[in-house]
Amino acid sequence: MTYLWLPAQPIVMHLQSTKPSAFEWKRRKHRVVWIAKMWRMDWGWWRLRLWRDYYKVVTDTGLLVVVYYDLLDDKWYLQQLFD
Repeated sequence: MTYLWLPAQPIVMHLQSTKPSAFEWKRRKHRVVWIAKMWRMDWGWWRLRLWRDYYKVVTDTGLLVVVYYDLLDDKWYLQQLFD
């Protein structure tokens, strides 16, 4: 089962060389062990702009998730969890 949060859940992200290295979610720290995919989305610049850096990551706690950094509001979010 896949969980998709709309709106996405805010998280605290820790970075190493501008890449996600760990994040805090539900009072637990999840260390990133592998970045499976990265992509940037810049959509809707002609009306309601979305400008985000997405990361699909695997954690040391066994999660496969999609997190993103919102370049417009300077915050990190958890968008999707794969089960």
